[in-house]
Amino acid sequence: MATARKSPVTAAAAVLLLLIVAAAVGPASASTLTLYGLLGCRRPIPGRCGVCYNIGPLYKGYFFNYFGGQCGRFYYGFNCQGRYDVICRSIRCCQTPCRYKSVFIPC
Repeated sequence: MATARKSPVTAAAAVLLLLIVAAAVGPASASTLTLYGLLGCRRPIPGRCGVCYNIGPLYKGYFFNYFGGQCGRFYYGFNCQGRYDVICRSIRCCQTPCRYKSVFIPC
C-alpha cells in the first residue's frame, strides 16, 4: 500500500495558514487604550502598547478597555515613573486631574 508524501510546499503552506490564523485571532483578545484630547472624553485618540502616555498636560482623559488580553500599568506620577497599580479591568477618567498621571500598556 502506497503512502502519500507531503511535499515541502504543502507543509510550508500549512505553516503559513496557521500563522495567518494566529495573527488574526491574537489581536482580538488584546486590551485597548483610548486617550482623549479634550475634557469630557471628547476627541478620541487611539493609544498603542509599549508607549508611556502622560494624562493631564497633553491628554485630558483615558478609557482602558480590558478584554482579558493585557493588564495596564497606571502610574501615580508622570512619565511612567514611581508607584503604579496593575489594572486588569476596564477603567475610565474623563475629567482631569485623574487619579493616575501616566499609563503604560505592555505589548
